[in-house]
Amino acid sequence: METPAETLTEKPKPTPTRPTQLGGDLQAANSAELYWDDQNRKQSVDVVFKRAEDHALNAIDWYLYAKANKRKCAQTLRLGTIAASAIAGLLPLLSQIFQNQLSSLSPAWTTIALGVAGVLMAIDKFFGCSNAWMRFIATEHRIRQALHEFQMDYDIAQASWAENLPTAEQAQAMLARCKTFISQVDAFILQETNEWLTEFQNAIKQKDEPAAISKPIV
Repeated sequence: METPAETLTEKPKPTPTRPTQLGGDLQAANSAELYWDDQNRKQSVDVVFKRAEDHALNAIDWYLYAKANKRKCAQTLRLGTIAASAIAGLLPLLSQIFQNQLSSLSPAWTTIALGVAGVLMAIDKFFGCSNAWMRFIATEHRIRQALHEFQMDYDIAQASWAENLPTAEQAQAMLARCKTFISQVDAFILQETNEWLTEFQNAIKQKDEPAAISKPIV
């Protein structure tokens, strides 16, 4: 038979906030119904801690997934640029060394190879594959470092709880730490997003400058 206290208060249950599929947008977690009486305070603090921890883990997973895609794109474009540039440099030398065998080789192929190298480099710069790869590495590292500090702070706080149960003041202190940590992760993401916006706007501006210069003045 249930006691009145058990029927009135249910223990807060953590809601799943980790995505089952990578590659989507980062989503905000839903708030859970929490209880702050002596019986349920510890469980409520755990729910908030888990939500903050998952927020960082979701961001880390997103950056790791995005970093892998940008790395493949950047490496392919950079290798293509190096290969095309090398071919452009070797063609005149090969035509001189093997004059008989390559007598019909047109010098225009050197220009074509240089053009391919320039196009590949322009694609990388416009879409920011190499820059994004570096940004994602740096942001993921900052979030991971902040997460490790947050997890250790939680363990240190738990060590000071009498019988592993926090007082009201200790619970409020941990909630404040969770709030600070979530804001810290959001600040890292916002900083990386602003850097991307600046790079993209600069790339568009550089792309439009030649057209503006070549436009005839009426």
